[in-house]
Amino acid sequence: MYKGLLLAAAVVTCPTVASAQDFAGARIEARIGYETPTVTTDGDDEVYKIGSAASFGGEIGYDLAVSKTVTLGAYGTYETSGVSLCDGSICLDVNHNIGAGGRVGIEISPKAQLYGKLGYTQIKISARDTGLTASDTADGVQGAIGIGVNFGRRFYGAVEINYGDYGRFYDLNLQRRQLAGSLGVRF
Repeated sequence: MYKGLLLAAAVVTCPTVASAQDFAGARIEARIGYETPTVTTDGDDEVYKIGSAASFGGEIGYDLAVSKTVTLGAYGTYETSGVSLCDGSICLDVNHNIGAGGRVGIEISPKAQLYGKLGYTQIKISARDTGLTASDTADGVQGAIGIGVNFGRRFYGAVEINYGDYGRFYDLNLQRRQLAGSLGVRF
């Protein structure tokens, strides 16, 4: 009798646990995005774009299934940027963005997951003028909301909206907005 109950319990619960496991494990992904770093000043309600351009990079992470439909994980991201703003011989370039933090995912269908990310971010900006170059970094907080879709057992794709706030950077308030897509594999 107990064997029958255990078998019935396994049949009923395994498909739901297995679906949560579809979004769990170590992962690596290639990312491409479109980003717009912006600045604001104190006392001025205007938002000024440094520029807009493509970004390319990757992300690694690990997600753990903590319930039938929820995963918790960690991630690390590195992306290069093509954003550049020039006025005559003076140019301002966004070189890269680095991020690390936590991630929470909620299964919305057997193949799709809604997720949110919150973490640390660092942006590197360079200024150049006729042979002279200087660069500096700014640290801040980033958040993202996205949807991931499984294309089978190991492969997935995702689309996310990302916002980073770097606080004060040389008397300017620096932010970064990004729409990104990714293709990845889970191990």
